[in-house]
Amino acid sequence: MEQIDLLKLRIPNKFDNDDNYNNALQILLDDAKNIALANLYPYEDWSNIELPKKYYNWQLRAAVELYHFLGYEGIKSYSENGLSFSRMEDGISADLLDELIPKAGTLKRTEEEGETK
Repeated sequence: MEQIDLLKLRIPNKFDNDDNYNNALQILLDDAKNIALANLYPYEDWSNIELPKKYYNWQLRAAVELYHFLGYEGIKSYSENGLSFSRMEDGISADLLDELIPKAGTLKRTEEEGETK
């Protein structure tokens, strides 16, 4: 199954037509993917990098969190009747973001020049 089909199993269709539903789900998947890539490759241009397959489930769970966060963008914190809400980083919970292991950069020595770059 493709990612969008799997996401349809997690997010019900509350849109007036299927095109709007599919477009909304694709936007959620793209946003989740971009958040993942930005965290996985913080020191690289990740615009042409595909999301590694091992993070496909992460992408689905992040898209669901982003869906539930719709309408609350920009809210830093909110409290009413003893209940409080604080904005999550990028709309994704810290626990979910902690599952992403960033690629670490290392110094490389070139044999031709004999120096470290």
